Amino acid sequence: MKLLRIERGVFYCSMINRILIVCGLILFVIPVSAQYSKSTEQIENISVSDSSFSGLNQLTIYVIPSKVKYDWTSPSTLYKSFVKNYKRNLFSKDNYILGHAFMELKTEKLSEKILTGMRSSSRKEQKELLLKEGYGLSILGADLEGFLENSAVLEQTKKKFSRKGRLAFMTFYISDEATDRMISFFQSYQTGIDSMGSSGGHYGGAFWPRYNGEGSGCSAFVVSFLDLAGLLIEEFDEWMVGVNIPMDLIGGPYNDNNDVRLRDIRRCNSWADDTGPEMKTAEYIQLYDPYLIYEWINEKWETDNIKDGIIATPLLLNASRGIRIDGRNQSLPEDDHIFMDREEPSIFIDSYHEKDELGK
Repeated sequence: MKLLRIERGVFYCSMINRILIVCGLILFVIPVSAQYSKSTEQIENISVSDSSFSGLNQLTIYVIPSKVKYDWTSPSTLYKSFVKNYKRNLFSKDNYILGHAFMELKTEKLSEKILTGMRSSSRKEQKELLLKEGYGLSILGADLEGFLENSAVLEQTKKKFSRKGRLAFMTFYISDEATDRMISFFQSYQTGIDSMGSSGGHYGGAFWPRYNGEGSGCSAFVVSFLDLAGLLIEEFDEWMVGVNIPMDLIGGPYNDNNDVRLRDIRRCNSWADDTGPEMKTAEYIQLYDPYLIYEWINEKWETDNIKDGIIATPLLLNASRGIRIDGRNQSLPEDDHIFMDREEPSIFIDSYHEKDELGK
């Protein structure tokens, strides 16, 4: 009996020790994880009035990738990617078939931050142009109705997609001079949208918002802010895709009302070669793909490796990754006006200006 009591005592002591060890681990893990989450949040939300960052201006670019990565190898692979994305979004609300991008500017120079992005007004217009009016791959550069998104809506978008890990972001510390250029650009652009008949409310992949009289796509809109601040470095070219669209896949008003069917796109296994010397055989277009930006940010979050000695500090917003770059010492482009004239011709932009002159 005495031996049995000793064995029981040893057993209970062992159990108590195990419980204490487990409790100790829990008490250790909780503050460590809480400290990590807290420090991440502090990095992302540094106040511009913080004494250690007096006068700090922050530009943040947010990207939401398409559910399926677009394959730009050929018109056929692009079409198949679109079909996959369409099916994945068929019964979903507030999703983006093409992906999306928007921006946020925090500065003491404004009474409240700017949080906005360019977006197409409706999917219905895109469907009708593709299915009824035979636009074909003109849809990549076509002039569509667009608008600047509301900040309250985008706050909810940030929260929703960041919690799912389906958002990535880049925060830049920027100089006062760069901030002034961004504010001037945005206010002029916004005024254009608010004016009846203005080009500012037009959405399309061929537009570059810094060109006089043009609208913008969602990605081009946010990238233009980097361009204004001299922050559009060569490595960001990885976000871009460029394709030569065969003229026989360009429909609607951009090609004598050519009627392009979806099956024509599905059967085309290559982009066009360079345009012909005498007869135009293709139209070249460049676009920033939100999925490629999303991938790039996540890669830099892992490696911290950006060319030219630029340091990328990893950040978190809920379950989503981001990076921070200090661009305060970046020189602004010399002799660079906020708005410029387009030099390269484009059948999409030419048609748009013709329509604008006619008041359509």
